[in-house]
Order: sequence, then C-alpha cells, then structure tokens
Amino acid sequence: MDRRVRTVAGAVGSAVALAFAWRVAPFAQHYGESSWRTDPMPMEPPPPEAYAAFTGPAIATIAAVVAGILLLHRRPLPGFLLGVAGLVAYGALGGPSFGGFVPALVLSLGLVRARGLNRAAPWLPLLLVALWATWWDAPGLGLTDWRMWSSIGTQFAWVLIPTLLVALAIGRRQTRAREQAEAVERAASEERLRLAREIHDVVGHSLSMISLQSGVALRVLDADPGQARTSLEAIRTSSKDALAELRHTLGAFRGDDAGPLAPTPSLAAVPALVAEVRAGGVRVDLAPLPDAAGIGAATQAAAYRVVQEALTNAIRHAPGAPASVAAERTPRGLDIIVTNPLPAQAHPGPEGGGLRGMRERVGALGGTLVAGPEGDHFLVRAHLPTRERP
Repeated sequence: MDRRVRTVAGAVGSAVALAFAWRVAPFAQHYGESSWRTDPMPMEPPPPEAYAAFTGPAIATIAAVVAGILLLHRRPLPGFLLGVAGLVAYGALGGPSFGGFVPALVLSLGLVRARGLNRAAPWLPLLLVALWATWWDAPGLGLTDWRMWSSIGTQFAWVLIPTLLVALAIGRRQTRAREQAEAVERAASEERLRLAREIHDVVGHSLSMISLQSGVALRVLDADPGQARTSLEAIRTSSKDALAELRHTLGAFRGDDAGPLAPTPSLAAVPALVAEVRAGGVRVDLAPLPDAAGIGAATQAAAYRVVQEALTNAIRHAPGAPASVAAERTPRGLDIIVTNPLPAQAHPGPEGGGLRGMRERVGALGGTLVAGPEGDHFLVRAHLPTRERP
C-alpha cells in the first residue's frame, strides 16, 4: 500500500476513533462523577442531558479537532495546533472531562510520527493545557482539588507513555534505514573505487607502453623500418589488449552474463607482462616465480597489478632505466618486490593515484605495501596473504 494511502487511512481511522471516544465520554463522565461524590455506582445509562454539550458550537470544536488530525499527515504542526485549539474550545464549552484524552493521544502520536520526538517535544506541553481546559469546570471538583490535578496528570502520562514508545520504535526504524542506506552507499563507493583502480591500471599501463613503443618507432623509422614496424605492431597489440581488458572489467562490474572477455590476470601472466615491457626497449630482470598453487585468484590478480603499476611508474618516472621484478613465497604469504634506479633529477612529491590504488588494492586483501626511495633505488614491496579474507 502506498505510504500516503496508509497515512490518510490512519488519519481517518484516528478521526473515527476520536469521534467514538467522544461519544463514550459522557458515560465515563457519568460514572466518574459518582465516584468523586462517593455515591454508589449508577447502573442506569447517562441521562439525555449528558449529551447536551454535543450541540451547537461544541460540534464545531469537535470538527476542528478532527480537521487537525486529518491535517497531521500533510502539515503536522498546523494540524497539531488546530487540534489543540479545538480541544481548548471544547473544554471551554463544557465538553465532558474524559473526552480530551483520546484526541490528545492521537494528536501527540501524529505529531511525533511526522516530525520526530526532538522536534515535537517543545509542542507537547500544549496538550497539558488542552487537558486542563477539559477539566477546569468538572462537576464536583474545584481548581484546588487534588483529584482534578491527579486526573489531568494521569491522562497526560497516558498520552506521553505511548508517545515515547512510538518515538522509540520510529527512532529504531529510522536508525536501521539510515544504516542500510549508508551500507548501500559505502558499497557503491567501494565499487566505484575498485572500478577506478582497474581502469587506471589497464589504461595507464597501456598508454605508457604505447608512448614507449611510439617513441622507439619514431627514432628508428628511417634507419630500421623493421624495428619501427615491430614497435607499431606492439602498439596495436597493447591497444587491443587494453580494449579487451576494459570490456572485461566493465562487463564484470555491470554483471553481464556473456562471460569474461579476457582472462583475470594472475601470477602466471607476469612473464608476458615483463616481455611486453622489454619489447619497448626497457631492460627488466625477472627472478624465477614461485609455484602459484594455493594462492587465491584475488591475490594473484593483485600481485599482477602491483607489478604492472610499478613497471608503469618506472617507465614514466625513470625512462630508460632498468628494473627488476621478484616474487617470493613466505610462510605468511606472497611478497612482490619491484625496484628501479632513481632518476638523476628525482624530486620527491606527493603520492600519486597509482600508488594509492596499489595500497588500497593490497590493503583490501589484508596485505601491506611499502613504496618509496631506498638508497639510490625506488622500491615497491607488497606483502599479500595467501589466505584471502572471506
């Protein structure tokens, strides 16, 4: 059912209950007066004059309270104030003293439901004034009679207790809804970061290789056309591989059912990555890779991306300098070490997006990453646990 329909239905139901309670109020008044006077409990119904208050202007006050209740779901505060004003007028015109309790309860619940307890609390004491207005001329009681004030206090307490319980339930529901919304937003943010890292790694490396190979082709275009052709073919291969990886990455994030369009990078793909960099004229020493048995797919993919990003940074910041790549299995996991000589004019600067992405990727698996100058070399060392987080 639509939320607005539920609200309107609740308001109409409250108005019906209110009218019924007001119709029952003369009975309560009739029997209550006998208890105040210590008379025997009357067995006969209230006399017709007990309903005399429900004629003429008093009906207008009832209509004002009903209108206020119906207005609560659209304009909570004006509806509440209209209902309180109707209650005060109802009491001033001699309405039964017991008739104010149910309307006050409905007004209190409606205001708290619409505005929340914190915003509704400053207005709730007005209900105490409204209840007093329905009791101030109760037969058999005076303004100084403790029974009148006890009755007002009891009714006000019975208004506040359900109101507080409803406010507590609403608060818990809102807290759960807020936590769920935050969890959804956090998951979406993490997904966006993951997508950004994947695209950065794929595009950044491919563009670096294209730049490297195009530079080689330009240098040897006239002197060695064969080498220039080889470089152009490498550019074409890098472009095709990058497009395939991008399609695979975007398809995975969209949840496409067509299946992966490119294999997930693994430790076994590192030699091909190194060969691609070597084809661009960069000397890369690759130590023998350890056995990948028992290493999870996510850990192997992260290891590949660390090597890829570290070599991309080496090409970008230390062009022409050699690099070395090593992977070592330890009792606690897998270590990836990539080093390259620092350029002569190296100036330390803020950490770039590539290093941040590597750190986030490794950290997501429970690993650690150290990246920075060490002596006359730039060192990237990543530790990846072989047992992945659940």
